[in-house]
Amino acid sequence: MATSLWSRSKQKKLILLMMMMLEDDSSVSKKVARKTWAHFWLLRRQEKGAFYTIFRELSVEDSDGFSEYMRMPFATFSQLADMLSESIRKQDTPMRMAISSRECLALTLRFLGTGESFQSLSFQFRIGKATVGEIIIEVCDAIYHALKTEFLQTPNETAKWKESADLFHSRWNIPNNLGAIDGKRIVLQKPAHAGSHFHDYKGNESIITLVVAGPDYECLYVDVGTYGRNPDEHAWSRCSLKMELENPDNPLNIPADEPLPGSSKPVPFVLTGDEAFPLSEHVLKPYPNRNLSVEQRVANYRISRGRRISENLLGILVNRLRCFKVPFLLHPSKVKIITLAALSLHNWLRAVASSRNVYCPPTLIDREDR
Repeated sequence: MATSLWSRSKQKKLILLMMMMLEDDSSVSKKVARKTWAHFWLLRRQEKGAFYTIFRELSVEDSDGFSEYMRMPFATFSQLADMLSESIRKQDTPMRMAISSRECLALTLRFLGTGESFQSLSFQFRIGKATVGEIIIEVCDAIYHALKTEFLQTPNETAKWKESADLFHSRWNIPNNLGAIDGKRIVLQKPAHAGSHFHDYKGNESIITLVVAGPDYECLYVDVGTYGRNPDEHAWSRCSLKMELENPDNPLNIPADEPLPGSSKPVPFVLTGDEAFPLSEHVLKPYPNRNLSVEQRVANYRISRGRRISENLLGILVNRLRCFKVPFLLHPSKVKIITLAALSLHNWLRAVASSRNVYCPPTLIDREDR
C-alpha cells in the first residue's frame, strides 16, 4: 500500500515537472518569435513615408498644394521649424536614427489640420501609433510655449486696450468694446471613471474653451478645461480674467471710463457676450428678445456686431484646424495642450504676413458690401 502511494505521488511530481517545462518552452518560443524591434514596413519610413514623399514633392513642385496640406506656405513652415528645433530635437542612438524635428512638426500640423486618427497618421508617416501620440503632444506643447509670450498674451497696457477698442469701433461700429467673449465645447471621448462631469446639454462629453477675441479675429485670452456639464457662465465665473477685471487695483490697466459718441456721460469699457454671460460692469450682453423698443433693438444690433467676432474666430479655427471637428480620443489634459497650441498657432499665422491669407483666406472673414 505504501509503495503504491509513493508511486502515485512520484507520478504527480513528474507530471508537474513536465508541465513546467512545457510552459518554459512556450515562453522561450514567444521570446524568439519577437526578435525584431519594429515592423518591416516602419523601417522603410525614409523611403516611403509621407514626409519623404508627398511632403517633399509638394514643397518643390506645388506651393498651393503644400499650403493646403500644411495650412501654411513652405517658408512659414521652415520658420516655425527653426523656432521649435531645439525643443523637439531628438538624439540618434546606436539602434536607430531619430525622427527629425521637421518630420515631427509636419506630422503634428497634419493632425491639427485634418483630425485624422493616430492609426491613420501612423500608416502615412510610417511611425508607430504610440510614437505618433507622443510626438503630437510634445510638439503641441512646444508650439504653445514658443508662441504664447508674444502671440497668446492678454494685453496689460492701456494703449493696447485702447487700440483694440478703436478698431472695434471703426470696423464693427461698437464703441468702448475691448473684446468679444464666447465659449466652445470641445468634444472628447469620456474619460474613465469621470461620471457625468463632462456630459453636456447636447449629450456629448466635452470640456469648455472660453475665448476673448480681438477685432482682427485674434485670441486675446483663453481658458480651457471647465467640465462640459457646466454652462459658459460657470467657466467665466472661475476664470482669471474675470478676477482681474474686478480687481480694484486694475492689474490689466483697463482704460478709464469714456463717454460714448454723442454723449457726455462716461461709461466703462466692456467685453461683449451673448445671453449666457451675466451682465456686469465690464460685460455687456443684449437685451432679452421680448417687447423691445426701437432703441433697444438698435442696441442689440450694435452689441451683436461686436460679440459675433468671437464666434467668427472659433469658426475660422475649426474650419482650418479640423481636429476640432471630430471627438478627441485623448485625456482632457492632452486636449487642453492641443487647444492652447492651436490658438497660439492661429494668432501667429494671422500675424505673419506670408501666411495670413493662406491660413485665413478673405472668403472666411466678414466683409461689408455696399
